[in-house]
Amino acid sequence: MAVVGRTKGRGLRVALWVAAICVVLLVASQLLLPRLAVHTVRQRVGRYGPVLSAHVSAFPAFELLWGHAQSASVSTGPLRMTQAQATDLLQGARGIDSLDLSATSLVVEPLRLEQVKMQKRNHAVRLLATLTLTDLRAAMPAGVQLQALSGGGEGALEVTVGGELFGVSASVVAVVQAAEGKLVAAPRGLSLGGLTQITLFSDPHLSVESATFTPLPGAAQSWRLDLRAIQS
Repeated sequence: MAVVGRTKGRGLRVALWVAAICVVLLVASQLLLPRLAVHTVRQRVGRYGPVLSAHVSAFPAFELLWGHAQSASVSTGPLRMTQAQATDLLQGARGIDSLDLSATSLVVEPLRLEQVKMQKRNHAVRLLATLTLTDLRAAMPAGVQLQALSGGGEGALEVTVGGELFGVSASVVAVVQAAEGKLVAAPRGLSLGGLTQITLFSDPHLSVESATFTPLPGAAQSWRLDLRAIQS
């Protein structure tokens, strides 16, 4: 009986030591892994502009080893990237349930936006940003001139353009809108698929569902863009 008691005692001590080690590892991971994740976020986003602050939260922190996190937030200065780079950056955040990013400006070539706030909730993505006439002009192909702008119905944005556009040398009215999962400028009343539209933003893993434009009071020819999309 004494031998059995000593064996049970040793087994209990071993179990307590294992439990203590597990607790220490859990606490250490909660302290260290989020910091490493923040460092990784700063490196990835920092390729495209200055990162002002970053935060990553995950419990248990071991989930970070598999690219999962409950939430993350990033604040930056001006960012500039190609559409392919934007795709890679957003795909890298697929495992984050709740992501908030703010930037003073964002260029996803050829489109430039200001005062950007992006929210990702699971697969739903919402982008709020300011779009100006100057930036919209710069996103147009060479030889295309924006002659006038007016707000369309239901948050649409109508653009009167001139020059060599859509294969004709004349002024036409185009609508900046969501179409086929992209943000495009398409001629009003003329539909020949991709042959008659200018793609302002597209992402193979992001389907643009809607885009609304609200004129900004006191700001000439500037609009608040509210873009909603689904990540695949």
